[in-house]
Amino acid sequence: MSTVSAWQTDYLSHPLYLPVRNAAALIAPTTWPEQADYDQLLRRYRRQRPDALPPQLRFACDLEPEAYYEMHIGHTGEVPTRRGNWHDWFNALAWLAWPLSKQALNRRHLRAIARGETKRGPLRDAATLLDECGIIIAVADPAFSRMLDDMEWQRLFLEHRGDWGQRIDVHAIGHALFEVGLRPHIGWCGKALPLQVPTEFFAWEEARRLAYLDEALARRLDDDGFMPAPRALWPLPLLGIPGWWPDNENPAFYDNRDYFRPTRRAKSSSVTD
Repeated sequence: MSTVSAWQTDYLSHPLYLPVRNAAALIAPTTWPEQADYDQLLRRYRRQRPDALPPQLRFACDLEPEAYYEMHIGHTGEVPTRRGNWHDWFNALAWLAWPLSKQALNRRHLRAIARGETKRGPLRDAATLLDECGIIIAVADPAFSRMLDDMEWQRLFLEHRGDWGQRIDVHAIGHALFEVGLRPHIGWCGKALPLQVPTEFFAWEEARRLAYLDEALARRLDDDGFMPAPRALWPLPLLGIPGWWPDNENPAFYDNRDYFRPTRRAKSSSVTD
């Protein structure tokens, strides 16, 4: 978890925050957002994208739901949002950046709960992991997915370094990742989910890329045979991504096998709640 307590926006310059950058720019509070700020954030967002979110959706400050968190959102549209809390601020931004996928994740939880998976099980665990620590990997060539699955970090980050942003790219969705990104550290990993995209995807502007991924991911999430358990998500050492950490300009950075592990023993250090 982040130890950053003071409100700030300097973090937005890091590539991790590219998906939420436009949403964060809709309001410019000088201190922690209050209920009026969250309401204004949604009003301004809806003027740009009137049909992206359900009309009843609202970020409700300091709400303590009586039902399960996901059930409360699904039944009322209210997203419990703690004041002065980075985790919940980034959750609100993720709702605006990934509106279709966040709704699909909520529907998945509701379906699983209706089947009796109330205390978490593989389907809900996978959905929660994506929601908290997920990072979508857009790939034009399935070979990159195989490198990721095989944890071939030298090939992925060094041999194919020039392909990042051209044939492979990353888009964070997990709001815990955004929080931990305030104080990145060696050992920081995300949970990666590759999605196949057309080659021309990489020539599109960011808003079009994100909308494409959001629609594609939401469609897949509505099929419970997709991502049925946490193991469907792959560990990704985030500081190895080109442009994400200055030390990775030195090839020797990738020799750290405690971080760039060759097996799935690598675990995300982003905590969930």
